[in-house]
Amino acid sequence: MPKVQLSVGGFVFELSAQVPLQIEEGYLPFLIEGQTPDFQIRCFAGAQDNFVKPEIHYQAQAPEGVLWEVNQGQEKTCILVYNPENLSQLQQIAYWSEKERSWEIYVLVSEGEGINPLAYPLGPLIWYFLSTVEDVLMIHGSAVILDGQTRVFSGFSGVGKSTMAHLWQEKRKATLVNDDRLILRKEHDAWYVYNTPMFYGAAPQKGKLHTLFFPYHAPVNKLELLGGVAALSKLLAHTIHHGHNKAHVQHHMEIATALISQIPCHKIGVVPTEAVIDYIIATESKHV
Repeated sequence: MPKVQLSVGGFVFELSAQVPLQIEEGYLPFLIEGQTPDFQIRCFAGAQDNFVKPEIHYQAQAPEGVLWEVNQGQEKTCILVYNPENLSQLQQIAYWSEKERSWEIYVLVSEGEGINPLAYPLGPLIWYFLSTVEDVLMIHGSAVILDGQTRVFSGFSGVGKSTMAHLWQEKRKATLVNDDRLILRKEHDAWYVYNTPMFYGAAPQKGKLHTLFFPYHAPVNKLELLGGVAALSKLLAHTIHHGHNKAHVQHHMEIATALISQIPCHKIGVVPTEAVIDYIIATESKHV
């Protein structure tokens, strides 16, 4: 039986199937061997016999249509995932069991030999459900590691988070952790930042979280320390949560509250030149 293991966010996911597994380029650097799995993913070619579409409780809308939809069952959550290239075509049927910490994925669309169970957008959805059962948040952002300190820049598209990360990388030789989707994980009494598999190959990265920044364009560099509700609302605005399950929302609130109690959060007005790096290092030290 084909079997592979992936390490994402420090957790081990073991995939098994009766047919060959296709592993996309972005997942290859995350492959490991011989570890005790935290989560099982059992993969199948084709739909189950006599599959009937369940009642839908939540839909993720793309501009062209529904990208995926959810049925929240008593024992398992069913996720219907559509082909991003053709949203009328069902791509995967996935069942998540929180109790068993396991997935069953039925792959309906495949190319060549074997199946690709983690084809987008299901892979990132699996990391999302990880955040509903562990001390984990997923966040849209870029992160860099410099001198053992990891800084995260988070925000909506166009605010300058990628520009900031690349400035640190180019001007200070900082290590780029990721430029889109990060995992923030509490381990013992500290918080760490992990990258996640993307559509391109990038080595797994992990760094100890030092500061969170929410950048915006400004005429001058300006740093503002956030606390309490302001910090919590900013963080939750940029973390990935879908809101179809009250327990999930409560869990994310609790994890985010724990994070802001330990990690400084700032709004940062940015002029995107090297000078902003010196400004941040000099100013943030007053708040850490």
